[in-house]
Amino acid sequence: MVNYLLRRRYVAPEISFDLMIEILSRLPAKSLMRFKCVSKLWCCLIRSRYFSNLYLMVSSSQPRPLGLYMSLYMSLDLVRHCMCDSMEMYELLSLRLMSSSSSAESSLEPDLTFPGMGGYRMVSLRGLILFTICRKACIYNPATRQSLTLPTFKSNLFAQQEPYKHVHYFFGHDPALDQYKIVCSVMIASSFSEMLFSEFWVFVLEPGGFWKRTEYDAQAHLPTRQGLCINGVIYYLAFNHTRRYHVYCFDVRSEDIRVIQAPHAVPQFCISFGFIEHGGKPAIFDYSRITETGVSELWVLEVDGGIWSRKSLVLKLCQKHLVDDIDHNKKLIVHGTGENNEVILALTCPCYLLYYDLMKNDVRKVNINRVTTPHVCIKVLDKCESIMYLEI
Repeated sequence: MVNYLLRRRYVAPEISFDLMIEILSRLPAKSLMRFKCVSKLWCCLIRSRYFSNLYLMVSSSQPRPLGLYMSLYMSLDLVRHCMCDSMEMYELLSLRLMSSSSSAESSLEPDLTFPGMGGYRMVSLRGLILFTICRKACIYNPATRQSLTLPTFKSNLFAQQEPYKHVHYFFGHDPALDQYKIVCSVMIASSFSEMLFSEFWVFVLEPGGFWKRTEYDAQAHLPTRQGLCINGVIYYLAFNHTRRYHVYCFDVRSEDIRVIQAPHAVPQFCISFGFIEHGGKPAIFDYSRITETGVSELWVLEVDGGIWSRKSLVLKLCQKHLVDDIDHNKKLIVHGTGENNEVILALTCPCYLLYYDLMKNDVRKVNINRVTTPHVCIKVLDKCESIMYLEI
């Protein structure tokens, strides 16, 4: 009887449901995917939007390795008759880097292989990756390894006989309604200087989602950089009939589009600048003169009305050697920003990364020696990790 009473006295109390949620939100995504088999309650909880948002918030607040994804070109020999002329094979390679890491040789791992994957148009948002396969939009969650292919939409522009047809996808999130939207811009042109017509299609990423065309009365334009989604607005750079850069602002909730003129000092027809997020604002990082003079320019959109601030950055003399070996045949490409507003630039052959701290004006180099092919696209993932269940 005494032993029975002692056992009852020292039995651990039952864990409350709220405490269980807090514990689960701090576990690795792989563990959560296995724990869905524990019970129907756990499965419904882990797949719920409430828990996925909680997990996203917790993961973004915790220090974790910077996530990079490399879309590694594999072959050009796969040909297939579909919406696109060729089927290229890309292998998605994951890479984890700590902010103090100086080498990434041992952390490059295969993650996903897709035929026809548009590696150079990957977009990352809140732990999810948007990429294209033969003009079809696909969503991939690296944490859960779940992928989803969106249905096609029927645009009358595809039937036009004009020689140039451009399709660009953007990924946005409305924080007020907690909605993910995929935006597709379709543009046709008879030549580079004569853009004829643009139209926009929007897909809400939720059960029962479908493509719908949005009203758009502005002139045709050609996006030239991947978009940034900041506080419910998608910003992207594009050319219009004036042949100058403009910043187009797509409000994810209202689906309205505004146009802001880019700074006149931004070089035209130049690839040596990036469209990045800096301090929670869209910015243009012009590094076209960094190899010759060590000078780069940072333009930040301070007010949506079109007020830009300018900051000149001069590379330290002791770091000038990091860019001295880059010639005209080896281009540095901006692939987004990491922690502490570090701009990440990549050179694909030989493959290495440059981290440019815009606040401290400091540069460091990370070698990636396991990539042996020049056909590589590097995509920077935001530091958060999502367990959102994808369904349409």
